[in-house]
Formats: sequence, C-alpha cells, structure tokens
Amino acid sequence: MKFGKIFVIAIVVSLLTAAVFKLATPDVATVADQPAFERVMKTRTIRCAYAVWTPYISVDPNTKRLSGITYDIFQQAGRILGLKVEWAEEVAFSQVADSLNNSRNDVMCQTMWPSGNRAGSLDFTMAIVYTGAYAYVRADDARFDGDLAKINDPGMTVAVIDNDFTQAIPNEDFPKARQYSLAMDSDGAQLLLAVTTKKADVAFVDPFFAAEFMNNNPGTLKAVAGVPVVRVFGSSYAVAKGETKLRDMLNVAMQQMNQSGFIRATLDKYLGEHKGMYFYPAKPYEQ
Repeated sequence: MKFGKIFVIAIVVSLLTAAVFKLATPDVATVADQPAFERVMKTRTIRCAYAVWTPYISVDPNTKRLSGITYDIFQQAGRILGLKVEWAEEVAFSQVADSLNNSRNDVMCQTMWPSGNRAGSLDFTMAIVYTGAYAYVRADDARFDGDLAKINDPGMTVAVIDNDFTQAIPNEDFPKARQYSLAMDSDGAQLLLAVTTKKADVAFVDPFFAAEFMNNNPGTLKAVAGVPVVRVFGSSYAVAKGETKLRDMLNVAMQQMNQSGFIRATLDKYLGEHKGMYFYPAKPYEQ
C-alpha cells in the first residue's frame, strides 16, 4: 500500500511539473502560426503586395508614384497603427495566396472581392466599399435589355476570367451559356475586349473600370439597359489564411477610419461622379 501511495504521488508531481513547464515555456508553434503578424510587430513595417486596377490603385507613368482609393486608405491605416507601409511587390491576383502564405509579403494591399474559391487560402478584412458588377454588351446590342435571363442560352457566350467572380456569375445564374475563358491574370480590359471583338456577347465588370474603358474606346460598349446590378461585392484587403491577429489589427484601423469619415471622403474623392454605383460600409450604429 505504501508503495502504491508513493507511485500515485510521483505521477501527480510529474503531471504538475509538466503543466508548470508548459505554462512557463513559450509555445513556439503558436508564435509560428501567425508569422506575418509577428514580423510586422517586430519590424514595425507592413510589406504590401499590390495590383494596379484603376481607380483603386494607379501608377503615374512619369513618377511611378502610386495613388488611388485602396492606396490612400491603407497608407492612413499605417499611420493609425504607427506602422511603416512598404509597397513591396506588384503581384498578379492569381499569385496573391502564394505571396502571402509563403511570407513574401504581409498583406494584399489592393482590395479583392472575397469569394468561395479564395476562402480556403486567404482571410479578409472588413470591406472598405461595396460595388456592383453590371452586364456590358456591344453598343448596338439590345438583346438582353430588360431581361438578363436571355443570357442563359447555349447560343450565348459570356467572357470570364478563370476562378474569378466573373466566372462565378454565369456558373450560378446562366449555366446554359457558353464561356469564353481568360487566364487568371487577365484584367477587366481583356474581358471587355472579348465582347467588342465578338468573341463573347456579354461580360460582368464593375462600372468604374467599364467607364474608363468606354472613355478610351467610345461607341464600343454599353451597360445592358433596364436591368438591376447583377452582384454587389465588398472590397476587402487580404492576409494569409490564419493570420487573424493581423486581420483584426487592420480592422481596428478600418473601423476608426470608417467612424471618422476618412473612408467615405476617400471614396467620394475618386468615385464622386459615380454616385449611386458604390455604397459606404455602414458605421456600427447605423446597422
């Protein structure tokens, strides 16, 4: 019996010792779980990946300086958080997850529309703006006016970018239509060119990019008349999957800018001529 008591006491002491050691020792795996956050806090610098997409981010051809909605807002986020923002690398949208998950960069500082195919590899901040995707056709095409359901026909072709929201829309709403597919790194201009060159009948893009294209190519395209917006998406910054500390820290800055009016003023600065086609994120007390 005496031996049994000693054995039990030894086990209890061993368990207590292990527990104390675990509490006293940093959990290395936990620290490594969110390397971008740890790196940002150590260096006081956020390394930004970005993509050029007017009016969100534009590059001056002479000075090479960046400007735009998402640029201005993220620069202000850095000031609020007391962090330097380094615009480190232009990255194709198809390479964003690889860039962040392999620690080349900390944040995708060009906003993206969160979607199911991106959710497994990226986490997203709150949206800084809500914008719509509208249907665009050739200027002389009235086939879909008042009725987008006519697109859902094997004789119709939709221009899409692979694994992009532009493909999700016809997959969900117009599954009978054929698709003219472009590579993931293609931009909105290539989608619209597919329509103007009659490789496709319709494309879905945001109205700001479409307006720039039509200004540069007058008389080529128009929005389908008499139909509502096809989708409304929130535009968010992205971090590597699991980087919740970094995402939450950025969200604090976003909320502060939203409540101060900075986000709304920035949106109006760049998009004011398109009033009614973009929507502010709601302030907490407005929800």
